Amino acid sequence: MKNADKLVRLIHNPGAGEGKYSKKEIVKMMDTHGYECDYVSSKKKSALKNIEPETKFIAIAGGDGTIRKTIMGLLSKKLKFKRPIALLPFGTANNIATSLGISEDVGQNVSTWDDYKLRNFDVGQALGLKKAAYFIESLGFGLFPQLIQTLEDTDTKNIETAEEEFELALNKLLEITRAYPARKCQISIDGEKIEKHCIMVEIMNISRLGPNLKLSEKADPGDGFFDVVIVGEENRMAMESYITDIAKGKNIPFPIASIPAKNISISWEGTDMHIDDTIKEEESYTLTISILHSLLEVIVNKETLA
Repeated sequence: MKNADKLVRLIHNPGAGEGKYSKKEIVKMMDTHGYECDYVSSKKKSALKNIEPETKFIAIAGGDGTIRKTIMGLLSKKLKFKRPIALLPFGTANNIATSLGISEDVGQNVSTWDDYKLRNFDVGQALGLKKAAYFIESLGFGLFPQLIQTLEDTDTKNIETAEEEFELALNKLLEITRAYPARKCQISIDGEKIEKHCIMVEIMNISRLGPNLKLSEKADPGDGFFDVVIVGEENRMAMESYITDIAKGKNIPFPIASIPAKNISISWEGTDMHIDDTIKEEESYTLTISILHSLLEVIVNKETLA
């Protein structure tokens, strides 16, 4: 019989963070703190298969992409026992973990597993596409899906560090912000209707997006609310100024206040849309977006909730 108090399924992306933490290093950290590691690479299709009933929780080691992929895989599985998720982030941006106040120090995170709190984590649901779509970070229109596409089309073979990657992303985002044509948008936020021409709308479940931009100061992925960020044509210069200041290393708040929301209906007359890191390409969109409250539980340090 496995030790039910110490068995952890570790799903690890060995390539994340330029291989910053190896399988051997993470397993050793876990062993030092008395945890038995049930290891599987995130590259394997079996990452979420044959999970022992005694497993205490599932640890995800990697960047936002690995975390997102694993969580979506968990949501699609009908596991016999619901298990909390522990995050060991060491990707480039680590927006998900940072929004939860989770350190990028893997050893420190493992050391808190014996004395932790569970934090609720919501999931967004979007209806109106060919099939229902779900997101854990954000869903949005305009600038950011355009940025994702631009970066995918850019030759980055000479990019060697996370700092250089952030610099490139911010420069590209500034170029896009200056040139992006505003689109007509109709949005209903818990019954309140807004209609304007926008360059960006983001429905945030976490506080950060893209190259570690904190678009919503108060966003809490477990509070049962989205934070909606609407950047109209009239806000273009403020957006440009914000990106320029962030690129200079300034720590400044986002200039446009977010709007809390539970239920959203939105029509966007444009092709640019993303759901987390996935781009959609349709001529226009009419979506109904709702929040699935407390669908997940994430392990955090008790001090984070203090």
